[in-house]
Amino acid sequence: MSILSKVRLIEHLFSQLDKETAKFKLYSKLDCISGCGKCCVKNDIEASPLEFLPWSFQVFLDGKAEEVLAELKNRQSDECFLYNHISLIDNNIGNCSDYYHRGLICRLFGNAVNRDKYGQTELLTCKIIKDFYPEDYKRVSSEIANKKHVPVCTDYYMRLQQIDFKLGNMIVPINMAMRIALEEVLNYYSYHPFHRGIKRSA
Repeated sequence: MSILSKVRLIEHLFSQLDKETAKFKLYSKLDCISGCGKCCVKNDIEASPLEFLPWSFQVFLDGKAEEVLAELKNRQSDECFLYNHISLIDNNIGNCSDYYHRGLICRLFGNAVNRDKYGQTELLTCKIIKDFYPEDYKRVSSEIANKKHVPVCTDYYMRLQQIDFKLGNMIVPINMAMRIALEEVLNYYSYHPFHRGIKRSA
């Protein structure tokens, strides 16, 4: 399967998830606090390279793949490469520099549940959201326990793996996931012609 075909399938999956999470936010009334980037600065975030394939393909189209790959290889920080600091005082205040191409883990966090081996579900969210919306969090947790529909992390990762099992099943630190995704795109187009009708900056 071509890179472009995989990118389109992933984007379709993300579109379906975005519709689900939009509905979830409407009834849950839970959402990230504006300007909060605390989860983005964690140094143990993991992701699959496949969920960053659309991002890496766009970087490639922009003619910046080699430059960005070099930055990732030389990067010392484990903080997400896409995190954009907007405060010099508080490291936790910021946003995503490429929100449209954010990974699956970023789309699921706060908007989905984890399911344990017994089939029990728990909302995948942070203490900040729990403390900021205590009543809504309590209500939504009860609704989830009563099988109220909400996106399930494992379900979406399984659907992602069906697009490319190797890249979708590889869970690594988030910056390494981006690096592998970029290498995948660059390696592919070293041996394949570029698609007609798709514009590249360089």
